[in-house]
Amino acid sequence: MAAVSDVDRQVAAALRRAGYAGQDSTLVVGVSGGADSTTLLYSLHRLSDSCRIKLHVAHLNHDFRGAEADEDARFVESLAQELGLPVSVEKRDPIAYQQERRISSFEQGARELRYAFMAAVAQRVGAAAVAVGHTADDLAETVLLHILRGAGLPGLRGMTEVAPWPWPTGLSTPALFRPLLAVTKSATVDYCRELGRDFRQDSGNSLFRFTRNRVRQDLMPRLAAEYNPRIREALVRLAHTSALELDYLEQETERVWPEIVIAQDAVAPELAAPAVITFDRARLAALHPALRRLALRRAYVALAGNARRLRESHLSAMSDLAGGNQSGSSLDLPGGLKLQADGGRLTLFGNRTETAGPYPPLDGEYPVNLPAEPGAESVLNVAGWRVTARQVPRGELPNLQTGDAFATYMDLDALGGNPLVRSRRPGDRFQPLGMAGVKKLQDFYTDARVSRPWRDRIPLLVTEGGIAWVVGYRIADWVKIQPDRPPEAPALYIRFERPA
Repeated sequence: MAAVSDVDRQVAAALRRAGYAGQDSTLVVGVSGGADSTTLLYSLHRLSDSCRIKLHVAHLNHDFRGAEADEDARFVESLAQELGLPVSVEKRDPIAYQQERRISSFEQGARELRYAFMAAVAQRVGAAAVAVGHTADDLAETVLLHILRGAGLPGLRGMTEVAPWPWPTGLSTPALFRPLLAVTKSATVDYCRELGRDFRQDSGNSLFRFTRNRVRQDLMPRLAAEYNPRIREALVRLAHTSALELDYLEQETERVWPEIVIAQDAVAPELAAPAVITFDRARLAALHPALRRLALRRAYVALAGNARRLRESHLSAMSDLAGGNQSGSSLDLPGGLKLQADGGRLTLFGNRTETAGPYPPLDGEYPVNLPAEPGAESVLNVAGWRVTARQVPRGELPNLQTGDAFATYMDLDALGGNPLVRSRRPGDRFQPLGMAGVKKLQDFYTDARVSRPWRDRIPLLVTEGGIAWVVGYRIADWVKIQPDRPPEAPALYIRFERPA
């Protein structure tokens, strides 16, 4: 029984890699009744004692193949009963769901229904993961489909053995577990035959109106016959290589993320995921284009839940907007998201947010206590901001350019006393750094192409001398540090940041 022993060995190794073996973990097993999922269930059941796992069978009757679908459901129920396993079976209508959600693809609607059902079962029984029967053939087909659609490196990765839950988005548990990714479909058929077990044949797999079926039954065989008889192995190798390289790039993205993100906020407290992500545009633009695109993709996923609708053309346009110098430009993205460039920042808005940018509401006035001696530091909370002020001798300034739009240096003596933070008022005037005269703050906002919804929320550092700093944009010319000041002359370092 070579096929049985080989598959069981592969599944046991996958359980150990995923950390489910030996932990008394509960796994929901998605079983359609076909050879792949039937093999998965039998193998997990055979390994359940030695690997200390508990199983719960789940089957969704998609109800579009009539009596055949009902027979599949009965087959799975009897299979679970034969193995002494609990089972959850439900019937859903994917066509009605597709129409209700206005989804153009039947396959996508059925997929969402299936994953929502399995997630609900997993949460009800306390399962750590849902195991599904995706094989090496499925991995190769997925990579080929992504190539046909013009996918980038994330698409070439195809599937991973353990992945975040795909739908509904934002779930921390369960994980999606694919123990058969190193096993071929022919091996699952051999497995069932060696054990003398039946499995179901899904007539839906022969319908050519589904793209994956055409790839599986037409394109892959033609590629194997006319170009490369080992096309499946070649595509799987491509997936593994892409996964390895993408893992490195994602680690680099994680490393630079705190340096390029100015704000990552949920504008509504009830939203667990961020609704606005704002980048330091110059720092983002300075990244290698590959990292820049991954950072933008990561932001999109954080707000949209997944990147299923994000195409390479969208990422290219996002990257171009980040690397350009135009201000006030915006880009509409799938899922109702919007990317907007304003001066030194690039902000991605979720589809549930107002365009208030990285700024919380700001009402009233907030005094700022300045440090009284060199090296001293004061920290205070101001209307959703943490403001840090530190006195630094002029001779010890590392660099007048902080690289952070929300941090700056200024001449402490020129600043004067009684500083406070407030939002704009009618008639406010400002002398931007580099200008000899003053101008209306409203005109400065217009020239800097500041989004109108942002303007009432931008903090202003104000003293008796006027507006010293439009936070995130520019200091006043009269508080700049003069090059001829003595080294012991006091300077002020001040930074605004959103508390984590």
